[in-house]
Amino acid sequence: MATLLSALNASYSENASILTGNPNRVTVEVEDDEDARFWRNLLETIRPDKDFHFDPYKTLTPAHQKDKQGKGKAEILKDATSFNAFHIGCVDSDYDWLLSDSTEAGKTMATNKYLLQTYSYSIENLLCLATTLQEYCKDLTDEETDFDFCNYLLQLSHIVYPLLLWSVYLYGKGNHDFTPTDWRGILVNTLQEAEPSLAQIRQKAEERLSAIEQSHSSEEAEKRKRQNIFQQKGVTPENAYLYVRGHDLYDHLLNSLLRPMVKALSNKHFQYLSGDERAKYLSKAKKELLYSNYRYKHNTELYDRIVQDISQIWPN
Repeated sequence: MATLLSALNASYSENASILTGNPNRVTVEVEDDEDARFWRNLLETIRPDKDFHFDPYKTLTPAHQKDKQGKGKAEILKDATSFNAFHIGCVDSDYDWLLSDSTEAGKTMATNKYLLQTYSYSIENLLCLATTLQEYCKDLTDEETDFDFCNYLLQLSHIVYPLLLWSVYLYGKGNHDFTPTDWRGILVNTLQEAEPSLAQIRQKAEERLSAIEQSHSSEEAEKRKRQNIFQQKGVTPENAYLYVRGHDLYDHLLNSLLRPMVKALSNKHFQYLSGDERAKYLSKAKKELLYSNYRYKHNTELYDRIVQDISQIWPN
């Protein structure tokens, strides 16, 4: 939980480092506890020489919360002008990295080297990285799966890409015809089979896309200009799943693919175990939350960008 020492400003953090004789002490403002776990794992891997102290916005005590009334990310960005190498912020990019020339949040994140961001929409997108999921299932269940996660997420990306372009474009203009939270209605369903689930996503995405294209037909040329900027940033029909709202992507994969898959693989493996082995295995197989999947590291250029940003804060 955040304390009086960690909830104060960047100047205090720098002075605290000096006064305590710990020049490697760094306060890190994050949005919540889950974010703290993610960024701690990342930062301590890259800079094990630093002594990171995390200040999750949602766990501030009431006495400190009164000074921070907005959403966590917005409040972190407000503090950003005073950040330094002793006091940094870490946030989800949401759509702001794609709109770094248009939204105020995007401009702040693009110009302040003491703000780290995910580049994907959120942490959850990185935890769902396609190339890591097969190994994740194997480690969790001790069984191989022949399910092609890369192909599945490639198909999903092609489905959502046209809608993503419109969503980000409209968001940048302040239009609410398809906001980031609307992805839940597209991605999350109750089907627990891969292909039917994907077919349902396709149908809903195409229906919503058709309605938007009709309503905004006069803006097609302007949207295409924005699309070129997205492509320069590396957003393609093949990786669009990294840029939709991450909580909804996470829920979709967890409920429609991973939970039923892990259950089937666990049942298969369970029958070969002895009594003592079974109890231990059941405890392991229950931990199927994707929040333990930190295999995105070294598996995506987005990770490389974050590492580069960290090196800008502490060059050596």
